[in-house]
Amino acid sequence: MDKNDKEIFLDALLKGDMRKGSAIAKKYVASHDDIKNFYEHVIKPSLYKVGEMWEYNVITVAAEHLATAVSESIMNELYEYVISEERTPYKIVLGCIENEQHQVGVKMIADVFEMHGWDALFLGANTPTDDFISYIHETNPDLIGLSLSIYSHVPIFDKLVLKVIAVHLKQVE
Repeated sequence: MDKNDKEIFLDALLKGDMRKGSAIAKKYVASHDDIKNFYEHVIKPSLYKVGEMWEYNVITVAAEHLATAVSESIMNELYEYVISEERTPYKIVLGCIENEQHQVGVKMIADVFEMHGWDALFLGANTPTDDFISYIHETNPDLIGLSLSIYSHVPIFDKLVLKVIAVHLKQVE
């Protein structure tokens, strides 16, 4: 891993330079491990830095949203390298709880499950609780992944978990 990749990628995110960011990402497509390293050692610390810059008013919300959008677009470009030819019989439903907008981290997790042959059904940001429950009921996944990043969203998370448990218990009866 080239240590400069993180700095170049961060600069690309802050400038909205898809071409430069994409060029860095394409250096990591040789294997699933390379993609995981790109996620862990380039995207993740870059977005943490973006969040820190926003928190200290170094950049605006618009700049933070641009950086996030560029990151997600680049991850989508990599998807053909994420899909595993070897499939498992397992399925996971992942998404952000209601009112949660920060979806990049859970999207990375969905991609890692795909790399391991799972069917990763990624619902994205701000999935209403009742819709999340309905989708889980419809798809009957082996695993569920819920994401939140803001402490004030914990009660929404708790509500969703309790509803998932209640639905599961009704199915077991």
